[in-house]
Amino acid sequence: MSAPALPRLGICHAPDGAANLREVFRAARDLCVPVILVDARVAAAHPDLVALASRILECHVLPESDVPEAVADLVTGLGLAGVTTFHDDELERADALDRLVRRAPAPAVAAPWDKLVQRQVLHAAGLSAVRAEAVDSPEELHRAYAALGGSCVLKPRRAAGGRGIAFLDGWDDIAAHVAARRVWDGMLLETRIPAAPHPSGTPWLGSLISVETVSAGSRRVHLGVLDKLPVAVGRHEGPDGTDAVNVQGDILPSALPAGLLDRARELTGRVLDALEVRDRVTHTELLLTPAGLEVMEVNGRLAGHTARLFRLVGAPDPVRTALAAALGGEPNTTAAPEGTAAGLFPTFRDRTGTVRTQLRPRDLRELPGVQAVDELARDGEEKAALQYRMANLTVRADDRPGLDHAVTRVLATLTEGFADPAGIPDTHPDASAAAAPGPDTTKEQPRCV
Repeated sequence: MSAPALPRLGICHAPDGAANLREVFRAARDLCVPVILVDARVAAAHPDLVALASRILECHVLPESDVPEAVADLVTGLGLAGVTTFHDDELERADALDRLVRRAPAPAVAAPWDKLVQRQVLHAAGLSAVRAEAVDSPEELHRAYAALGGSCVLKPRRAAGGRGIAFLDGWDDIAAHVAARRVWDGMLLETRIPAAPHPSGTPWLGSLISVETVSAGSRRVHLGVLDKLPVAVGRHEGPDGTDAVNVQGDILPSALPAGLLDRARELTGRVLDALEVRDRVTHTELLLTPAGLEVMEVNGRLAGHTARLFRLVGAPDPVRTALAAALGGEPNTTAAPEGTAAGLFPTFRDRTGTVRTQLRPRDLRELPGVQAVDELARDGEEKAALQYRMANLTVRADDRPGLDHAVTRVLATLTEGFADPAGIPDTHPDASAAAAPGPDTTKEQPRCV
């Protein structure tokens, strides 16, 4: 008797998502048949993408349209059991196509990944003290700042990776930003909340944490709580007068005390309930503040750079968990993690000029605990070549003290090995209140440069 056919799962794909094509291929083994869906505009911008995807997976180009009905004939003819994505820019498309193939009703919370909608829902539910106003023009920025006052953050309602963010501390900042910004559609202004230092006392830990969760229907399992390195912010170093925001690293598991870990999981569950999140892996960012935990944002997909950490400690692969959730399956939580892991991708403190270093990948690989060096900025290349990162590497240890020692060695080696220091020390006292996006997110702890 032949085995039953595996379900077919559509995956809206674009470059630089939280899972690449090979990770999807490996994670789907004996679980589902991944069907890659690429929007025509993405395919045109990345000519080799469809050819590459077609070598290992079934791949289809979607007609150029934001209206789900325009692609209904193609998508409904593929026999899909559902549609998901690992890319923030594809969330709305994937959700719309998933409802189309499942013939599911519209969600109770419309546009749950819109950061303004999140702020409104969570504030109304008493889950966030942050207030927010829509901004679509310079005039609306003036009105919103007059209503909110104090230190605020201007950012896109839909974006990831710290794009388009500006920290505004007064009317002088407002005037400078109005003079510089060219694109105003789809922005929001929100109040900034003062951050508290990480209670571990580790100097290179930031005030931001994240909770990775899988939702199976309304049932939620928190896969892990992660600490973060401080998020580096270069004031006025982004395009159109924005600030340059870079996430610099993740650590699994968090070193928060048990009571605070419980509160982080409990708050995340309440937030996902309020947004009525179902059948997916989510990345929720929380800020440590003097008053407790504050919600920064919820991302409706796996966080970038984190799946490798779960694999390093022997936990279930979050990419496979996300695929199973999209099919309506129960999460696999049977394998207990063993050890600790960190993903480090610190940025240059000074973003201008070219790289000056004699470091080689093997210099880092020889350090205790280093598992892999995926990227290393090379002498003479532009700092922008790796999105201003010095390196991108992973570290593993059997326990958290061992991991902290290994991370300290790596950061010291990077700082000593480049002509300019890493953007880790000298963090701004209320940095993480920025709530820059995640990921990815994200983007949350500004350091004055």
